Amino acid sequence: MTEAENRAAEARTARYVYCVVPGDSDDWRLRGLDGFPVRAIRAAGLTALVHDCPAAPYQSDDEAVKVWVLAHSDVVDAAWERAGAVLPMSFDTIIRANEELDADEQVRRWLSSEEAGFRATLDHLRGKVELGVQLLWDPRVVGEAVARDNEEVGQLRDQVAGKPKGLSYFYQQKIERALRQALEARAELDYRACFRRITAIFPEVRVNKLKKSPDRQMILNLSVLVPRERVSELGAVLGEFQAEGVEVRFTGPWPPYSFIRPAPPSPTSEPASDKD
Repeated sequence: MTEAENRAAEARTARYVYCVVPGDSDDWRLRGLDGFPVRAIRAAGLTALVHDCPAAPYQSDDEAVKVWVLAHSDVVDAAWERAGAVLPMSFDTIIRANEELDADEQVRRWLSSEEAGFRATLDHLRGKVELGVQLLWDPRVVGEAVARDNEEVGQLRDQVAGKPKGLSYFYQQKIERALRQALEARAELDYRACFRRITAIFPEVRVNKLKKSPDRQMILNLSVLVPRERVSELGAVLGEFQAEGVEVRFTGPWPPYSFIRPAPPSPTSEPASDKD
């Protein structure tokens, strides 16, 4: 076998899986990672969108991975818009052939074995979108407001006036400690108020890690599952929390990445890696 034939054979030993959608449509006309044509593998009334690939995971520098992740997301977005519901797979989910079954048959076996769970999740997610909600403070503005309203901080500031330098430093430390505690209490109140208001209307949420910002303090970071026709309703709720020094970021809609727990492929064909 020539080197070119070896490479072609290697490229057929695995399938890179983008997502699973309901139905058995075959005509997708999409391009995925590195421009590879995306095709459908169907079983049990479900369709996996894949491209043929080697069994090795996709590994490169950060910039290349970003390009791949974006291409992956574009395929998932297109499938979601067309099918109305989608189970996105993590970036770099690869199903391999084994000694008994080629890669296509491995994918079909996986779809068939997980049919009930996949169908239930797809039915639940149909017509729903994921939205991102972040509550952020301008630390300077909020800090000044909290200091004005906090009785202990106000008393300490009155007491420090006219004190000698050494004693003034001592009082300043007490002021900073009192202000820090007051800000922590305010952050907890703002978090709980926003969280409760959202979940009273849209109970399906995922709490995400807070992110650092050079000029903002993130108080809350949520993913919220919302019926597509009620997106503006969530926007109106979030508007209630907009205030001086307080910013609400509202992003999306996206496919519901945060609200799926797709069954992984079988141990003989598990995902190559998960870089999400």
